[in-house]
Order: sequence, then C-alpha cells, then structure tokens
Amino acid sequence: MLSEAHLSEGMRSVFVELLVHGPLSRAEAARRLDLSPSALTKLTKPLLESGYLLHQPVDDRGAMGRPSQPLAVDPGRATLIGVKLTEDELFAVRTDLRAEIQRELRRPLISHDVDDVVARIGEAVRDLTGSGGVPAAVGISLAGTASGGDPVVPTSPFLGWRNVPLGNLVAAATGVPAVVENDVRALTAAQQWFGAGVGRSSFALVTVGAGLGCGMVIDGRLLRGAGRGTGLVGHMSIHDGGPLCEMGHRGCARAYASSAAIRRAVATTLDRPELTFEACLALAAEGQPAARRIFEEAGRALGQVVATVANITGSELVILSGEAVEMYDVCAEAFDAALAAHTHWTSTPVDVVVKTFTFSEWARGAAVIALQHRILGR
Repeated sequence: MLSEAHLSEGMRSVFVELLVHGPLSRAEAARRLDLSPSALTKLTKPLLESGYLLHQPVDDRGAMGRPSQPLAVDPGRATLIGVKLTEDELFAVRTDLRAEIQRELRRPLISHDVDDVVARIGEAVRDLTGSGGVPAAVGISLAGTASGGDPVVPTSPFLGWRNVPLGNLVAAATGVPAVVENDVRALTAAQQWFGAGVGRSSFALVTVGAGLGCGMVIDGRLLRGAGRGTGLVGHMSIHDGGPLCEMGHRGCARAYASSAAIRRAVATTLDRPELTFEACLALAAEGQPAARRIFEEAGRALGQVVATVANITGSELVILSGEAVEMYDVCAEAFDAALAAHTHWTSTPVDVVVKTFTFSEWARGAAVIALQHRILGR
C-alpha cells in the first residue's frame, strides 16, 4: 500500500487529485495541478507501474486522431477497515481506495474494558477481511479527543477512557497499522474527499445527537488543533437564562438541542417520563404545541451554532448531520430564521445541506482517516 514515506510531495498531490476528482485527462490533471505535461508524466509513471493508477478506456469510435486516455486510481488496489465505536456498539466496514463500502458489520460491545473492545475490533477486522488479503490500515473513530497523528485516546467520555493507547493496541492485535480519530472529524474527512465537501476548499460539518460536534476543513486541511479539541460547540452559550445541561452549564447549545435535553424537556413538560426522543419528535411533527415549541427552541439554538461556525471559519457550506438531525424537518423555519439572524451581515449566505448518515457512514469516515494518514502522514 502506498504510504507517505514512499511518495514525493508531487506524487501525493497527483494521487489525491485523481483519487478525489478523477478520472481526469492528462491535460486536465496537469492544468489542475499547475504542472507541465512532462512533469505529470514523470510523477505518474511509478504510480502506473505499481498499479495504483491506470488508464481509463475510452470510446474512440468516430474520433479524429488518437484520443487521450484519462488517468484514474484503481480503487481495488488496496482495502481499508473503518471502525466506529459508540457507547454500546461497534460498526465496521471494509472499503476500497475510494471509500466504497464492500462489506459491513455491527456488533454489541461486551463492556467498556479496553481489552474487550480491542478484542472486538480485532474480530471485526478478521471477519471483514476474510480471505481478501491484509488491509492497508485500520481507522477507528469515537467520541473524544483522539487525533489522527496520535495513537493515544486522551479522553472518551462515553467509554469512560483516559489515556488509552488504542492505536497501538489495535495494531498489535491485528498486525495492521491503526489510526484513531474523533468521530466527527472522521465523518468530515469522508465528506471532504468523497461527499458534499468535494470541490470546497473550506466547509464545516455540524452534528447533533447525544451532543453537538463540529468538524472543519479550511483551505483544504482538516483542522485538529493543538489540544485535539477543535469543534467543541456543544457548550456554546445560547441564552444566559436558559436550561441547564448535564454538566451544569446554563443556556448552552447542548441544553437546548441535544437529543437527551429535548427528550427531557418534552417528557417533563407533558409529565410523560416514558417518552423517547423519537416519540417526542413524532409529537412535534403531529403539531403537539409543547413538543413543537421545544423543538423550535432547539432549532433556533442549532441555527445560532451553525451561523457562529460559519462566521468564524468563513465556510459557505455547512453539512448538518448526526443521529438526531431528523428534527430539522419540524424546526426548519426556526433554524433558518436563527441562521439568518446570526450570520454576519458581510458574509455570503450559508449553504446548509442536511444529511442523514447511518453509523456505517461514520465507520466509512474512519476508513478515510486511515487512508489520509497513509497518504498524507496526518
């Protein structure tokens, strides 16, 4: 498998350009990368010889002269494994080089004991690999302060972990290089190379569910920050007199818009403690006044968060996702009003794309992180 150590900077640029935007003609690839035809030939020759690039067949019927064969990455040249850990489950996928899912599985976590989780990941890697050969790398994503260049998970609140060398443990258990990343950043990486963020030099992804998170790409680079803590928007202040979140912060975004806060507010207001978040959402969709009001408050908070992220990053695109993103359907008007009200008056209006992703898509993000780390070394 290609790795950052085996690629010159020019080869990396060519490979990534063709991976994300290909197939491309030689002329178009050279134009996009600002290379001469001879320089492009020199950079692509070892990639063609090793089988990572190939010439795409063309239909030359009726063409004058010899048509140029587009260059493309051979997606089947290597495979990757992506793993997404939640509080209760493991979701894993095997992908090709273009992050197309070939196989996937879902397993319960026996416990949060590190050895148990590592064993579960090892089983998933073996089951997904089968007789298909050794994967190039394993990517693992989870809620916490993990970062791609560091195998240690400093904190993961849902799993109760502190300073767990998960990357090294998984590599030892599987015999495959392993990379660990925050789950929202991993999902952002998948959108950067193979999703709604393709062609955008700067964009953000905001997730809403058990908490709120944010991934950011600025000038083509996925941001991580010195303390691995970029995108911590959950406790952004919305209203000083608002409700308390579970951490004791008054009026923060999490206190308004997390699925747990919404469920708690609706259940308490209606004196129906048995209500789930999904049941609360159904009540709001049916027009139940109290449920509708609470979801509209959540929508306004979420709109303010998205506007603030766009104001700070200069992003013209924000992807809105997460396991509770279905609430957008019942609070879109409140969200849009808050977004407009809090977007800086000099800014271009923010393009918001709502995406409902399964946990397999989050696991795919972990595979993309493994791919980026192998190619780019970050």
